[in-house]
Amino acid sequence: MRKNIGFKLRSTVNAIVLATVLATVVIISFVAYQNEKKSLFRLTFQLNEVYADKIAETTNFIFKHMMNGLAITGESVSEDLTRSDLKDQLVRFQEGSSFYNSVFIVDKEGTLIVASNLPSAVGSKLASAGATQALREQRELVSEPYVSTVTNKLIVMVSAPLHDASGNYIGFIGGSIRLHETNIFQTVLGSVPNESDGSYAYVVSSKGVLLYHPDSGRIGEKVTENPVVSSVVSGLSGSKRIVNTRGVDMLASYAPIGSAGWGIVAQTPAESVLESAKRLIMSIMLYMLPALMLFVVVITILVRKLSEPLVKLTEFASLLSPTNSGADELPKIHGLNYEANELHKAFGRAVRHFRYQFDSLSQEAQTDPLTGLFNRRTMDKFIGSWIASGNPFSLLVMDLDHFKSVNDTYGHDVGDEVLKFLATSLRQLLKENNVICRFGGEEFIVLVPDELFDPAMEAAERIRKYMSETNGPTGGIVTLSIGAAHYPDSARSAEQLFRVADEALYRAKHQGRNRVEIAHAANDLAATN
Repeated sequence: MRKNIGFKLRSTVNAIVLATVLATVVIISFVAYQNEKKSLFRLTFQLNEVYADKIAETTNFIFKHMMNGLAITGESVSEDLTRSDLKDQLVRFQEGSSFYNSVFIVDKEGTLIVASNLPSAVGSKLASAGATQALREQRELVSEPYVSTVTNKLIVMVSAPLHDASGNYIGFIGGSIRLHETNIFQTVLGSVPNESDGSYAYVVSSKGVLLYHPDSGRIGEKVTENPVVSSVVSGLSGSKRIVNTRGVDMLASYAPIGSAGWGIVAQTPAESVLESAKRLIMSIMLYMLPALMLFVVVITILVRKLSEPLVKLTEFASLLSPTNSGADELPKIHGLNYEANELHKAFGRAVRHFRYQFDSLSQEAQTDPLTGLFNRRTMDKFIGSWIASGNPFSLLVMDLDHFKSVNDTYGHDVGDEVLKFLATSLRQLLKENNVICRFGGEEFIVLVPDELFDPAMEAAERIRKYMSETNGPTGGIVTLSIGAAHYPDSARSAEQLFRVADEALYRAKHQGRNRVEIAHAANDLAATN
């Protein structure tokens, strides 16, 4: 059975200090990371929200300005849609506004009357979604994106209704913006805050179609599955962390463009924000670690200094045992630790008392006066100490066969010589760490400290064989019967151990003597009885 030696104080304190330092670094890093992440997320949302609101406001103002411009121009030309300078006025208006790729007038039947730069289409009837919407609603509007039947390009149309002098609807004046070419959105959205970290903005129509995106290949793509797009086309504004349609984690802010029913979204990849937080944590750790390592070194040195007296006392205490009174001098210490100094004093008093007790016990009758072996009292102390410490050992109970007849035949003096002969033989045949005792009369006990039972059995057989083959003081052979038991395999207490060993000795006697019998386990013996 292995002894539980426990942990050394110095190692334990050092381990606790190191664990505390590591835990401190981890906790501080975790808290700093979480706070920095929240702070950066909040700041990013605020920047994107301000940007989205500002751009939405600007775009809304531009659309109103565009529709006002169209309405004013429409009033000046609606009196006579057949005048010869009508195209020149549209060209001058287009050049003055710089918003449109083309400006045109359509009558109430949907026929293109005049266009600033589309002469080949004049006279044709327009069936595009923008023209149909303008004719149906007869109001100022910004259309949904559609592919023009004239230019075959994806465009958005801004239009204003035309009325004659009597107020009758006679058509509309419109301007087209080609989404895949240089346009107002690129001008307004060309600069995004923190663009270097992957931030960008895009514009969606009221039906969730991309009108502007830094990746021009995505213009015209429908992205209504994006929750931010769903919110902004519903007229809402705000901020939200989302995973976009391309699977990228984004911090998005959004605002509606009221005059067109569109929405603008400004967003930043969450990973770029998290990278900033991670860099901060690495910087914190870089600055903290040298100071913490110095702290660990100082604490280790201090612990070593404070624990040195305890280490010396422990080493000295480990030399003390029931058979060793501690002949060495108590070590001197010069500790800074008050408790260690007081413990040293108390330890000194305890050692002196221990030595006094040891010397007193040595003066008592610890040995059998006839054989010089340990007596029963000493044997009990060994057994009690080993059992209390959990040390395994074997117990050999020996009894001389027919010893009464030896006394009766040769007298008690010869009988005493036989006992001394057995004692001498046991000393010669057994190891130094075996405890040999005279239990009483012709009965002897041998304690064999070992986890295994085999060494005790080998010793028992060696003793039995020697006695059965060697002439003693009687001039002949006096044999032995032996009962063997093991703690804790055979029994769990001293009383049980002696009982099962005696039972084995009893069997050896009744099975012919001059033999070794092994004890049954205590529970097996109880069941048999």
